[in-house]
Amino acid sequence: MKRYGVLVVFIGLSGCQLLPSEPPVTDVSDNTEAFQMVVESDCVFAVEPEDEARCELDFWQDYWIQVDKLSWPDRQALIESLADTPDQLLQKIILSQPVNTPYKARLRAQHWVEQVTPSLSASAQNWLNTVVAKPSGHMLELESAVTILSNINNQQDKTLTSQEQQIQQLKAQLEALMNIESNLMNQEEAEQ
Repeated sequence: MKRYGVLVVFIGLSGCQLLPSEPPVTDVSDNTEAFQMVVESDCVFAVEPEDEARCELDFWQDYWIQVDKLSWPDRQALIESLADTPDQLLQKIILSQPVNTPYKARLRAQHWVEQVTPSLSASAQNWLNTVVAKPSGHMLELESAVTILSNINNQQDKTLTSQEQQIQQLKAQLEALMNIESNLMNQEEAEQ
C-alpha cells in the first residue's frame, strides 16, 4: 500500500514539472500604443483653430451632446450658417449625426468627413472614423436597403392590385359566359 502511495506522489510531482510555471506572455504593446496615441494628442486638428477650446476632444463630445437635443430644422439652420473651415466642417458633421437627420443630409456629412479628415490629427482621424464615419455609413446602408425594399413592396402592391382587378374582370366575363350558356340551354329546351 505504501508503494502505491509513493508511486502516486512521484507521478504527481513529475506531472507538475511538465506544466509551464509562468503563463504565456502576450504582446499588448500595439493596444497600449493605440491607447496612448489617443490620450497623448494635444489637439484634434493638425493646425490649431483660432478658438483653442475647439482643440479639445471634450469640447466636441460636449457639443455633440448639446446638438443631439436640437430638432432637425434648428440643426439645418446652423449647418447653413457655417463655413468650410476644418473646425466648422467638423461642427457640420456633428450636427448631421443625430438619428432624426434626413438621409440626404447624412450622406452629405459623409462627404464632409472625407474633406475634414486630412486636417485632423492622427488620433482624431481614428476617433472620427470609429465614432462617426463607420456608424453613419452603416446607417446609410440600412436606410438605402429600407428604401429599396419599400420601393419593391410598393411595386408588388401595385402589381397585386392590378392582378386583383384582372381577376375581377375575368370573373365578370366568366359569369357573362355562364349566363349566355344558361340562356342557350333554356332556349334549346324550350324548342324541344
